[in-house]
Amino acid sequence: MSPDSPPLASPTDAEPTVGGDRHSHLVSAAAIAVAVAVLAVVALLWLTGTLRPPGAAPTPTPTPTPTPTPTDGQDAAPRDLEGVRTAAVEELLTARSQAILAADPAVWLAQVDPAANDFAASQARVAKRLAVVPFAQWDYQLIGQGPQLTPERAAVLPEGSAIVRVRLTYRIADTATSTDREQYLTVVPRGGRWLLAGDDDAGPSGFETQRDLWDLGPVLVVRGTRSTVLGDRRGASQARMERLAREADAAVADVDEVWTEDWSRRPVVVLPRSQRDMAELIGDEGKGLAQIAAVTTGAFEDGQARGDRVVINPAAFDTLGEVGRMVVLAHEMTHVATRASTVVSPPIWLSEGFADYVAYSATSVPTSVVASDLIDDVRDGKAPRRLPEQADFDAGEGDIAAAYEGAWLACRLIANRYGEKSLVRLYRAVSDSEGPGWPEESAAELGTSAKVFTRQWRDYVRQVAAT
Repeated sequence: MSPDSPPLASPTDAEPTVGGDRHSHLVSAAAIAVAVAVLAVVALLWLTGTLRPPGAAPTPTPTPTPTPTPTDGQDAAPRDLEGVRTAAVEELLTARSQAILAADPAVWLAQVDPAANDFAASQARVAKRLAVVPFAQWDYQLIGQGPQLTPERAAVLPEGSAIVRVRLTYRIADTATSTDREQYLTVVPRGGRWLLAGDDDAGPSGFETQRDLWDLGPVLVVRGTRSTVLGDRRGASQARMERLAREADAAVADVDEVWTEDWSRRPVVVLPRSQRDMAELIGDEGKGLAQIAAVTTGAFEDGQARGDRVVINPAAFDTLGEVGRMVVLAHEMTHVATRASTVVSPPIWLSEGFADYVAYSATSVPTSVVASDLIDDVRDGKAPRRLPEQADFDAGEGDIAAAYEGAWLACRLIANRYGEKSLVRLYRAVSDSEGPGWPEESAAELGTSAKVFTRQWRDYVRQVAAT
C-alpha cells in the first residue's frame, strides 16, 4: 500500500480562481484510449473490497463505554446519566437536522460548543456551504459509542465528554437514493446542555468521519435536465458546471439506449477542486488515480445501491476533449444504472467491459484507437491467455489500459456474435442472486461454455490486432 496522501489544506470560502480546460479540442486517439480504459475504477473499489467506499459503514473494534460524570450538581447513577446524555444528544442532532432543512445557520451553530474555537469556525463555513445545496432529507441516527477520547483530549474537555458514533443520511432534491455517512462526533456538557466540540477526535484506523464536498470547500450547484452537478466553487465556473451538466444529461440518454432496466436516471455528479480532494471524497490513498478520469461510488445496503454518484478527477478529466468526456460519463452512468438492479457483483471484466460497450456504442471511435494498448501487446507477442481479472484493474499497481480494452472486446464480441440483447441478459443473469452466476450462465445465455467463450475471445483479440 502507498503512504497516505498529504493532509489537505484548511478549506476557506475565498472566491475561486477559475482556470479553463487544458485542452478544448477533441481528445486525441491515444488520449481517448488511455483515459477511457481507466475511467471506471469503481469496479475495483466495489468488487475487490480493498477500499471502503464513502457510503459504507465501517465496523470498528468495540471499545469500552465511558461512564458519564455527573455535572451541574446532579447525583444520578451513571446509567441514568448515560440515558440523559443519549436523550440530550438525540435532541441536539434533531435540531442540527432541522437547521439544514430550514437553511438556518444560526440554529446549526447553536449546537456547537463556543469554547471549541477552531471547530466552531469550520462549522460556520460548512453551514454557509450547505445552505446552497437543495436537500430533500438530512437525518441523524445515534448508533452508539465511538472510541475513547485520548487522555490529552479528555484533559482539556469537561468531565463526561465522549465520542459518539452517528449515521448521517441525506438526499439531494430530485435524486432517487439517499447517502449514508459515518461520523464520530465529540459531545461535551456545557451549561446544562450537550454540544458538539469536534468531529476528528476518533482518529484513524476505521474511525474517521466521512467527508463530502462541502467539508472541503464552497459549493456550486447546477441542475441539468437529467442530472445534478455539485462542484467546488474555487475551481469550477458556472459555465464549466453547466457544460458538465449537459454532458451528464447526454450520458444518461446514451445509457438508456442499451440498458432499459429501472434506475433513477437522475444521477449526482461531483466535481472536486483537485485530484487530492477526489481521493479524500472516495476514501482512497491516491495511488494510481492519475490514470482515472472518474469514479462511481456509493454503498450497498440490503441488496440495494445507495447514494451512488460519479466523482470526477479534474486532473485527468480536464485533459479530455468532447468525445473523451462523453465516453467517461456514459461509462460511469452505466455503472450507476446497472448497480440499481445488481444484487451479486458480476465478474469485473463484464462490469467494466459492459460499461465501455455502452459508452462507445454512442461514438464512432475506431477499434484500433479504443484497443490500442492491447493491440500493441498482441503484436509484441504478449497476447492475453485469460479474461481480465481483478488484479489487472488495480490502478495502484501499474498500467491498466489493456485490461479495460480486453474487457470491452469481450463484451463487443458477445454483442456481435450473440446479439446485444444476449449481452444485456448475461449481465442481468450473473448479477442476480437467483441465478448461478458466471461461468455457469455462459451456457444458458450464450449457448457455449466459459472455456469455449474464452478461446473465442482470444481469437477475436488476435483478429483485431491483425487488422
